[in-house]
Amino acid sequence: MRFDYGIIGGGLSGCLLAYYLIQQGKRVLLVERNTVGSGASGTPLAIVNPATGRFAKKGFKSLESIAQIDALKQISPFSNAHDLIQNRGIIRPCFDAEIAQKTHQNYLADQWEKGVAGWMSAEEIAERFPLINPNFGGLIVHNGYVVNPKMYLQNLINWLKDHSNFSLLEEYEGFNSQSHKPDNTKQNTDPNYWVFRGDDIEMQANILIHCTGAEKIINAKIPGVIVKGQILQFRLVDSAYDETTVQVITDQINQTNNWSSFLREYAISAQGYLCSLDGRNLVMGSTYEHQFSSPKPDFKGTQYLKNKLDRIHENLSNKIVQESMWAGFRFSTPDRMPIIDEIPTYRGHYVFRGLGSKGLLHSHYYTKMLSDYLCGIGFLSKEVRLSRFK
Repeated sequence: MRFDYGIIGGGLSGCLLAYYLIQQGKRVLLVERNTVGSGASGTPLAIVNPATGRFAKKGFKSLESIAQIDALKQISPFSNAHDLIQNRGIIRPCFDAEIAQKTHQNYLADQWEKGVAGWMSAEEIAERFPLINPNFGGLIVHNGYVVNPKMYLQNLINWLKDHSNFSLLEEYEGFNSQSHKPDNTKQNTDPNYWVFRGDDIEMQANILIHCTGAEKIINAKIPGVIVKGQILQFRLVDSAYDETTVQVITDQINQTNNWSSFLREYAISAQGYLCSLDGRNLVMGSTYEHQFSSPKPDFKGTQYLKNKLDRIHENLSNKIVQESMWAGFRFSTPDRMPIIDEIPTYRGHYVFRGLGSKGLLHSHYYTKMLSDYLCGIGFLSKEVRLSRFK
């Protein structure tokens, strides 16, 4: 069977790219060696936060990325995924004076549009959000998201499977690529003609796109490092939820000492993020490890994340139950921007990787950009091209 595009990698970038190409009427083959969302895109919960980095800088194209998600929520298959992606305000409290100063400077320099984000003094945070430990002030972003990425992707894949132009090869160990001359993928004399070959199957694609994230499936001329992230999943003991109910302070401000109510409206980002979709199943993430000895969760990661919990709320780690850990890997580029380009020496062979910790924020925006480019109706901006590293 012949396809217009063969996409390797069933994470956020691969699945969303398949969606946009199908919307353009293209024939798409998606190949995932494990299962959809089995890599970093399978993190239990994550936030979409346009105020990025240690000092809450307005991320490049972050508002455009949020707008792209807002628009998709109105159409199928995303319109039926309310339980998997929900709007949240993002609170970025600063527990260090220097961080507060630099974050406030960024807030002033970024000139956030009215109603998108605002600065809150330490007193304002204490009054409105008494659950949060004393701090030096912080940023509040009014339109962010909390997402269950794995289920979000599964919902998208179920929709794609109903389209005759789409095929999925999942848990397909027979395909094992290595740079431009993989074991079971061979480029014929036609430079735009690729063959996926295994013991029991043969598929053809005109264009090959690697969306493989942290996998070492392709390394040619792609600068960056693999970073490990660990996530703590847990619930709180009942008393932590039910100490007090929501109290209306004014017609403008609600105050709550109830974690369940709080986390159904807000997520916290403070050198790690605390979030929930249902107000009871919580996630604290994530570590950012450049040096690691094992791909699995470890005690050091658990303690690191519990310390982050206690920084948000005193002794909060003593109130958790049903805890478990998750670990995954992401690919980060030298300038923290994705790489989206044709590999210079291999015509018809593209790479899309390096979304890093901003995968949920940027994936919708940049997959649309790449889809438009591949279909001849758009361009790739210079900030994502490989040529920027020359």
